[in-house]
Amino acid sequence: MRRKNRQALTEDSDRDLLNHIVDLGLSSVEDYRDWCGRHGFSRKLNKNCNQRGREKLFSQQYAAQKSFERKRREKRNQADILHAVCTGELTDDAVTLPYLKRLCQVLRHDQGPKHERQINRSALIRLLTHLNGCRAKFFEGSPAVASLGQMPGNTYVEALALIAAHPTSWQRSVEDWKPRSHSASRQFASLLRHLFVTYDDMPLFFDVVWFAGRTKEAAERRSWYLHVGRGQNIRYCKLPFSLTKKMAHHFMHAPHDVTIDQALRWGQVVGLGGDERLARAIFGTRLAESFEHHDFWATVIRWFVSNPLLDRAHVGPIIDYIHFQRFVPEHIYVAPRHRVEAGPAQPNFSMKGRTPEVLLRRVNEWHRTLANDNRQQVRQWQSFGIDGFEFVEGSQKNGTYKCWTIRELLSSKSLMSEGRQMKHCVATYASSCARGHCSIWTMEIQSCEGFTKAVTIEVRNNARLICQVRGKANRLPTEKERKIIQRWAESADLRLASYV
Repeated sequence: MRRKNRQALTEDSDRDLLNHIVDLGLSSVEDYRDWCGRHGFSRKLNKNCNQRGREKLFSQQYAAQKSFERKRREKRNQADILHAVCTGELTDDAVTLPYLKRLCQVLRHDQGPKHERQINRSALIRLLTHLNGCRAKFFEGSPAVASLGQMPGNTYVEALALIAAHPTSWQRSVEDWKPRSHSASRQFASLLRHLFVTYDDMPLFFDVVWFAGRTKEAAERRSWYLHVGRGQNIRYCKLPFSLTKKMAHHFMHAPHDVTIDQALRWGQVVGLGGDERLARAIFGTRLAESFEHHDFWATVIRWFVSNPLLDRAHVGPIIDYIHFQRFVPEHIYVAPRHRVEAGPAQPNFSMKGRTPEVLLRRVNEWHRTLANDNRQQVRQWQSFGIDGFEFVEGSQKNGTYKCWTIRELLSSKSLMSEGRQMKHCVATYASSCARGHCSIWTMEIQSCEGFTKAVTIEVRNNARLICQVRGKANRLPTEKERKIIQRWAESADLRLASYV
């Protein structure tokens, strides 16, 4: 019995020793002995908790000191460090500054995706060396474009690596460029135009393509930038749909706060005779980022243009209704809890001969059908991780107490209940929410008079963009509701679209 106790005690001691070795960042007992000898600790293995505690504390302090010295050395010899990173002498394990780690990761694979050109390392060394000497503000780790959030590629260093993939398109020597602003975004816009733009007429919204990562779509849009920068017309690029001369003109003069896809829609809408209000109303719909079935949707946009007195608050609900009728498959229940998929309700839906009054009546009937349809399959999904919000104002004593809350809806059942109470079509967003493409939120008010619903909010998750806000019967938000949503956006690191 005594032998078994002694054996169990030995096993526990060995386990504690191995855990201690791992905590020190070592891999074997021999490494541990060598480490103890180098740093003045006893080489024996049988140590008490206090001895091992002192070793662990020393290890943490030593690692922190080494990291501090390495970071100070990187800042002091930045040009040499950049050169070593670009040539592959240093890897991301050997550097501490965030932008250097990202640069190492970008350069880790010499051969990028098939649709992306390989980074020219000599051009990158030349570019980074000059920019470092100019003290350009491109070497911080924060996102370059706030609306893109933490997505891969959204830093100046990663954008500079993409610029170095196109040295043959540089129209001027990088050494001739000097920063003329203290703003990083203005410096970068100036650098792009110096390197790639012949006539200095490139719209600012185009610059975002350099921060969109190394996807096939982003690479294609960067090719548009280079094409237009050489003085060529955007019409001759491989676009999702063709632009007329008038549309191309309005595309190039789209507002600075739009994305490149929204600029395409802007050029189309304004080129067809629409106004800014119609274009921004369309930005809040699926047409802002999807160009599928563009020939059909062009007829819808022409219909909106030809009905200028239609309240633009109806644009989103009408587009949702048309999309559902023409493209979304129906689910027919043939038995309890058993359904089969059929084609869309109206696969040949057309705008020909439709009047606003009749179409709005159909939209309202569809909303009522959705609200009363209890056959829908219940779906649930995980939160995307965006924080909710609560804001209290007034006092109960004066009868002015109000508690505003914004919370996420995480099931198809809650979306149906929201749509039933608010008389809109938010129930159709269940699939998009389940895929993580967007999230739906409800704003509610608790006051001395009771509990009421205010508005329903759509957030595009990856862009962290509040893109749609609708009250009961699709009314637009009040000024007070917009202020509360703005407070939420600031606290949750979201961006409120300008067209909301």
